[in-house]
Amino acid sequence: MTIKWSLKKYLLEKHSIRSATDLRKVVIKKTGVTISLQNVCNLINKRPSSIRLETMELICTTLNCKLEAFCQISTKKKGPNRPKKLSYKNTPHSKRGLSQFPDPEDYQF
Repeated sequence: MTIKWSLKKYLLEKHSIRSATDLRKVVIKKTGVTISLQNVCNLINKRPSSIRLETMELICTTLNCKLEAFCQISTKKKGPNRPKKLSYKNTPHSKRGLSQFPDPEDYQF
């Protein structure tokens, strides 16, 4: 799954908001909810690894938009079946633990 986070670009193009401070002021003015400046900076400058639903609702309510305006989620297509990398997990049980090091000639590359 691929996530494209473009909040900074969206704010600049659609709302002429250039800084986290400006966005924070708009959030407080429109919703009455105070959000920390650090949280706003993190949302603008990089894709968050996790985000609370309440925060997403707050931003979308403030900007009068839907989430897909600045966050696009697409499925990543898998490529052709590739051979598995050699590791303990995909080593045949018959080859495990017979010697300290497996013989490379026993594996197909």
